[in-house]
Amino acid sequence: MRLLIFCLVFIGVIGCTSRQVTNNAQVEFKNKEVDMHILKYKVPASCSFQLKNSGKQPLVILDIKTSCGCTIPNWKKKPIKPGKEDKITIKYDTSHPGRFRKTITVYYNGPASPAELVVKGEVEFPEEMKGIADE
Repeated sequence: MRLLIFCLVFIGVIGCTSRQVTNNAQVEFKNKEVDMHILKYKVPASCSFQLKNSGKQPLVILDIKTSCGCTIPNWKKKPIKPGKEDKITIKYDTSHPGRFRKTITVYYNGPASPAELVVKGEVEFPEEMKGIADE
């Protein structure tokens, strides 16, 4: 009985190590930097990064990290088929007046992962802060 269990475990380990996960997906971004220009204070704002699976394997966006909590990414959590397009939407919190430049790091199942994107712009100072900002 012990020999049978040992053989089953050994075969299971061999089987697991012989399978390889292919990480050959390729992604092509239409734009790697988005200038949101001048934004109104505390008015919702968002932008999108268009992407295409330019490879022969399904593209899976595994995770997206941002340089700040003021940028919130949203994307479909399902694989993108070869040749198909999709987008990553970024919501920006406009409650922080002034210029901004934030990075978005996209992790995916490809050898060139991660990809870095940039969103930049300027949030106008509200009327009650304009005098303070000019001083």
